[in-house]
Amino acid sequence: MSSTPVDPLRTAIKMLLRSIDAKEWGVVEALMHPQTEYEVSGYPPFRGRESVMTYYRNVRPIRNGEHLLERIVVDGDHAVSWGRFNGVRNDGTEISILFADAMSFENRKVRKRRVYYCEPKGDPGNRAVVVK
Repeated sequence: MSSTPVDPLRTAIKMLLRSIDAKEWGVVEALMHPQTEYEVSGYPPFRGRESVMTYYRNVRPIRNGEHLLERIVVDGDHAVSWGRFNGVRNDGTEISILFADAMSFENRKVRKRRVYYCEPKGDPGNRAVVVK
């Protein structure tokens, strides 16, 4: 009986999203390359691990929530994951949005991350775009 080998990038993505959901910032920081770049809707790109961590600790407009992964596809040092994020914004607004997350890795650390959100049509109270 053979087992499927564990893909370290797939494991890193799952750990990253779980740690973001749990606000385990030390784990998130450990998964980031020192020169990481992060692009998320509504903000200029964040460059460098310290800048990304400042976003998560002080700026991110999400009070709490959970990423529900549907799929992860890995190709070399690149990966894309997608699913649904259910959560609550800092203003108390509940959200349930689709997301796609594209990442590049260097030495098994997130070197570049770009997140896309999908807004449900006709439901302005459940906006997918992260606002300032």
